[in-house]
Amino acid sequence: MKDNDPKLDKLLRGARDAPNFVPPKNFADQVMSKVTSCSTNNLIMIDFIMPKIVWAAALVLAVFLTSEVIMNINGLPSLKAGVEKLANTWYLEFDTVIKQ
Repeated sequence: MKDNDPKLDKLLRGARDAPNFVPPKNFADQVMSKVTSCSTNNLIMIDFIMPKIVWAAALVLAVFLTSEVIMNINGLPSLKAGVEKLANTWYLEFDTVIKQ
């Protein structure tokens, strides 16, 4: 690393002594002329798919709500009770594994 120190000092000194760079007046226009505008195909694709995703989510929600009502009418445990039973079973199994 000591061998490169004089070279690094010389490089940094040359950078400090170099004149400042001043971009031309129309630099921003030159940059913007090189940038391509984004394609609207991606936006059209998202615009096409999003309503279908929303309808699918609404359908899933309707199916779950309908199943909850039907299970409640038939005297079966509700989804909440089923999830609570599953969670309690999971925690009991997890506790026995930890205690061993």
